[in-house]
Amino acid sequence: MRALITNLTRRHGDTERTGRKYFLFTSVSLCLCVMLLGGCQRKIKEANLRVLKPDMTAKEVESILGAPTRIEVGPEITRDPQTLLVTRHVYEQNGKKIELRFVGDHLATGSVNDTPLIEGKLK
Repeated sequence: MRALITNLTRRHGDTERTGRKYFLFTSVSLCLCVMLLGGCQRKIKEANLRVLKPDMTAKEVESILGAPTRIEVGPEITRDPQTLLVTRHVYEQNGKKIELRFVGDHLATGSVNDTPLIEGKLK
């Protein structure tokens, strides 16, 4: 850091003014980044959860709720003539844990803090 300021002062002459400008610039840049990134997270509302229905695709669910906090890949279910992969999409927000279980690419079940939200049939 000091080397950068020293290098800048060689070009611009005044060490104190250059150091203050650099500090002000980095502080403002950091504040803007924090503000912009803080607004990127989508808030999950009750109304959005009520829209979810069994058999929705993962892409449809993500268009409503946004990207999940994490995705866990589970076991496969074998149904003649095909084998379907089970995945859990977990959303965490403000102490709430929303778990959605997909069989294949279709929503099968869901819960909010272990309270059933969606109860579909497993294919």
